[in-house]
Amino acid sequence: MLLCLLSVVLADAPKPATLQRGVRESSLDLWRPWKDADKIYVMVGLPDGSEELFLVDTGASVSVLNTDVAVRLGIKGQDTGEFLQGLGGAAPWIQATLPQLKLGDFTLTDVDVAVGVPGVPELAGVLPIAGILGNNIWSNFTMVVDYPADILELYKKNAYKVSRKAHPMAYDGFQPATSMVVRAEREGKVEEAEVVLEIDTGAHDLLFAGVTGEPFRKVSSVGVEPVLGVGADLDSLPESDFLQLTRHIPVTTLRLGPHDVDFNQEARWLGADGATSRPTNMRGLIGYEVFKNHRLVLDYPGQHLVLENSTVHPARDFDAVAAYLQRELSLHGQAPERALVRARLQIGSNDIPGARKSVEEALQKLPDDVELRVMLARIQRYDGQIEEAITTLRDLDPKKVSDEGEWLAFVNALVLSGHTEEALRRAEAALNLPEIEDYKGEFLVAVSDALLASGKLSQAAAAIDEATRISGGRNGHLLRKARIAYAEQDRYGTIVVLRRLMDIYPLNGVPMWLYALMSQPQDRETMAVDLETALGRLHPGDQPWDFAGAAWQIIGQPEKAKVALDAGYDRDCKDLDGSERANCDAWYWSLGEQRPEEAQARIQEALKDQPTNSAFEDTATVVALAAHKPAEALAHARRAAVLSPDDPYLLWQLSRLEATFPKEK
Repeated sequence: MLLCLLSVVLADAPKPATLQRGVRESSLDLWRPWKDADKIYVMVGLPDGSEELFLVDTGASVSVLNTDVAVRLGIKGQDTGEFLQGLGGAAPWIQATLPQLKLGDFTLTDVDVAVGVPGVPELAGVLPIAGILGNNIWSNFTMVVDYPADILELYKKNAYKVSRKAHPMAYDGFQPATSMVVRAEREGKVEEAEVVLEIDTGAHDLLFAGVTGEPFRKVSSVGVEPVLGVGADLDSLPESDFLQLTRHIPVTTLRLGPHDVDFNQEARWLGADGATSRPTNMRGLIGYEVFKNHRLVLDYPGQHLVLENSTVHPARDFDAVAAYLQRELSLHGQAPERALVRARLQIGSNDIPGARKSVEEALQKLPDDVELRVMLARIQRYDGQIEEAITTLRDLDPKKVSDEGEWLAFVNALVLSGHTEEALRRAEAALNLPEIEDYKGEFLVAVSDALLASGKLSQAAAAIDEATRISGGRNGHLLRKARIAYAEQDRYGTIVVLRRLMDIYPLNGVPMWLYALMSQPQDRETMAVDLETALGRLHPGDQPWDFAGAAWQIIGQPEKAKVALDAGYDRDCKDLDGSERANCDAWYWSLGEQRPEEAQARIQEALKDQPTNSAFEDTATVVALAAHKPAEALAHARRAAVLSPDDPYLLWQLSRLEATFPKEK
C-alpha cells in the first residue's frame, strides 16, 4: 500500500497571510478529481484575475505554488537556505510572496508561498492544480469542511458559534493537533491509549509517528511500504527506493472528545523501529478516512475542534470534472491556447471525439505547439490510429517530446507499428543530440527498447545498465532487464532479476506472476519459498493477492491460489462500482479460471465505459486467455500496448503472447 502525503513543514512557523476587512463568512465548493477522492480542492482567485484549484491541506505549515503558475504570475522565488520537510524527504524552500489571493468572498494579502516543491503534482486526475493552501491561510479562519456535501465554509474570528461539544485543538503556528482515544485489537489482545495527533486534510488515513505509536506495539504488525511525499522525486527514482519498514495498528474504535468515530481500519506507524524520513517533530496525522462522513469544524482562532453529522447541507455528488469543463467553456470558449486544458477535461468525461476536435482546431492556429501535438498523438492512439500518431510526432525535437512524457511511447509506437529500424535510428539519434544531460537516462531506455525489438540483445542490456547507472541506483528498470533476459532465452537470468524485483518491492505482484510463468517443475519449490518470503514482508492486507494467487495457480498449489484470490477479491472489489467494479470482477474471476462468460460480459461493460484504459485492456487479455481464445487475447494485448506503449509490462505481455501464439498474429 502506497503511503503518499504532500504536507510540508518548516523549521520556523511561517508568517500568516493578512486577512482583509469586509465579509464575515463565505462558502466554497470542494472539488474532487474523481468520486470519493480523498484529496479536496478549492478554487482560488490569483493576482492576475485567473482562478485555479489548490489542495486544502491543514498538514502543510506553508502554502505552495507550482512553478508554471509562479512564472505566469511573474512571481520570483528566493532561496531561503532553509528546507521544507515532508514524508518523502526534504526540499529547499524557495520562498515567494503572492500580493493577494481571493478565497470565496475573502481577500488575503502578503501570502508567503514555497515555489516548485518536488512531489507536488500539477494535475489531480485531469484537473489542473496550482498548488497547496496551508496553515498560513487557514489560521485566519474557523473552517468547516463538510465532506458529504462537498462544501467548505470559512468564518472570521468569532463569526461562527462553536458547539458546546467542541474538543480542544492546539495550533502552534505549524499544524493543528488534538487528542483522541484509540482502541486497537489483534488476535484477542486489546490496547487503548490517548494520543495527540495532527489534523491533516491532505492525508488519507490515520498515521502514528515515533513514540506516539508505542502504546500499541504489542498489537501492531511489521512490514514494508513506500513512503512518498515532499522531496520524493519519482521522475528519477523508482518507488522501491522509498521503501520503509513500518508498523500497522488494527484500530477498532476512535473517540475524539465527545465524538465517537466509526473507524475500523489499520493505522500506519512510521519510525517505530528505526530511522524514517518523517519530520522529527511529527506525532502523527488524522486524515480523510476519519473525517469523510462528517462535518469537520476547525476553529483556529479559538483552538477548538468539532466533529458533527453533516445535516446543514444535503449530501451531493459534485462532478468536478464536468463542472470544470463547463466553467472552462464559459470563460474561454474554444480559445486555442486553452485547448490542452479543455481536451484533458473532455477525455476525463470520456468525450474522445470532442477532445480530438478541440486539439485539431487549435493546431490549425497553433501548429508549432508541442503540447497540443503530443496530445493529438495520444488521442490518435486512443482511436487506434497508431500510424497517424507517429506522423504527428515525427518532426518534433526529441527533447521537447520527452518534456511532455511521450518519448518512450513514441519510440515503442514505432516498434508496434513495424517501424523497428526507424525506432532504433531515431532513438540513437536523440542520444547524440547536444545538451541532453537531463534527458540521457530516458533516451538510453528508449535505445534499449529499440535494440531489444531489433534483436540486438547484448546492446539492449548495456543501454539499460547505463540508464540505471545514471539514475544513481542499481535497482532501476529491473522489469526491462528481466524482459531482455527473457528475449535472450536466459530463463535463470530472467528469474534472478524477477527475484530481485520481488525482494526490493514485494508490493508489485507482476514479477511474482512472471516468475511463476518462467518456472519449471524443478524451480517450483524455490519459487514457493520466494513467494512466501515476499508476501511475508508485507503488512496483512497489503499483499498483491491477484498476482500471488495467479502464481500459486501456475505452480500447482490451487488451495493457496483460491485463498489468495478470494482474499484479494473481497478486499479490492467490494467497495468499487461502475466500470471499476466490472473490471475487478472480470480480473479476479479470470485469474481464478472461474465464470468465463460472466467475466467476458463484465470486461466488455468496463471497456464500453472506459475504452482508453490500458489496464482494462490487459484484463480483457487475461479474460480471453482464460476462455482459450488466443486471437482475442492478442488483440487486447496489442490494444493495451498501443494505449500505453511506454509500459514494459504491457510490452512484455504482448511479445510473450506473440511468441506463444505465432499463428494468431
